[in-house]
Amino acid sequence: MIRLFDALKRVQKKETPHRPKVVAPQNTERRRCPRWSANVPVFVYGHNSSRQPFHEEAYSANVSEAGALLVMKATVRPGQTLLVTNKLTQEEQECRVAYVSSRDPQSVDVDVAVEFDGPTPDFWRVPPGEGSSAPRG
Repeated sequence: MIRLFDALKRVQKKETPHRPKVVAPQNTERRRCPRWSANVPVFVYGHNSSRQPFHEEAYSANVSEAGALLVMKATVRPGQTLLVTNKLTQEEQECRVAYVSSRDPQSVDVDVAVEFDGPTPDFWRVPPGEGSSAPRG
């Protein structure tokens, strides 16, 4: 448990309120690497707007070497740093919230796109039959 609080403190120190926006030219592929559907259970750790630590169980909708689209309930904001733990492998990875969107007005779930600091090809090791499918671009 102490390790988690140390990780949350590290994430909180790294958090930056403003990052420059990169604008991609129109009609170009914005993805840095292929993504694929994968329902991977994860633990997500972070701080809410009151700077109080939170954690929740969530899952991925799709993944890539650069990040994922997570389905969560917690309120997060773009630019926020989170710590994600893959429940299948117990591997941890810091990531930044790229965007947040509501799934459905009737649902409390939100789609949270997160990106890793760099390519992390082994983080999503999804065993066959665990909801993975072939990569798509």
